[in-house]
Amino acid sequence: MNTALKNNLTLLASAIALLIAPALRAQLISFNVDLDTAGLSADSLNAPFYLDFQLDYGNVALATTTATLSDFQFTGGGAVGSTVTAGSASGSIAGTVTLTASAAHPSNELYQQFASGVSNIQFTATITEPGPDVGIPTEFTVAILDDSLGFPAQLFTTAPDTESLVTLDLSSSNTLANVNTYAGVSSADGATPLTGVGLMPSAPEPFTTAWCGAAAALLACCTRRFGQRQTI
Repeated sequence: MNTALKNNLTLLASAIALLIAPALRAQLISFNVDLDTAGLSADSLNAPFYLDFQLDYGNVALATTTATLSDFQFTGGGAVGSTVTAGSASGSIAGTVTLTASAAHPSNELYQQFASGVSNIQFTATITEPGPDVGIPTEFTVAILDDSLGFPAQLFTTAPDTESLVTLDLSSSNTLANVNTYAGVSSADGATPLTGVGLMPSAPEPFTTAWCGAAAALLACCTRRFGQRQTI
């Protein structure tokens, strides 16, 4: 077989393998979150409010997992004060937040106050999961805290854990359908009902995987090279 043609066919086979791979092992999931916080304006007695992120390691057999939160946008205010962190969490909602879950840091959390006049919060979540998928999955969650108990505590929500607005149990085959979203029910002490607190209907979106981008680039490259060969 002609050497150039053989090389092109090898590249094509590699691209096809990469396109198939996301179904088996998606290395990265990225999505936008649009939080409606307008309902908190009627709950001023329980202020201040905090945006809270957690990444909890599920099983020691899993590789290190990282969640990066970026591109924060606030309507009606912004971040206030300094962050409170646990485990490997670092950064600020005024810039970028990073949480890394591993056997050394199984529980990771960052929360920071936002202005009481904020009616909407948007950000991008990018989460890696190298696998293997063994045992209890690592979990990523987003919540809002208030001060109704005299210290920062999660609002009650419609989530199974009663406190999250966004949850994602990580696996190497995650898709957007695995991102679960919920609504606020009441203040952390249960005394103040909440409406209009939760995810906007359009969020989260969009979903991407690193493997898909690599496969598309490689497929374009080998298609171009094969086409050039045919015209010679």
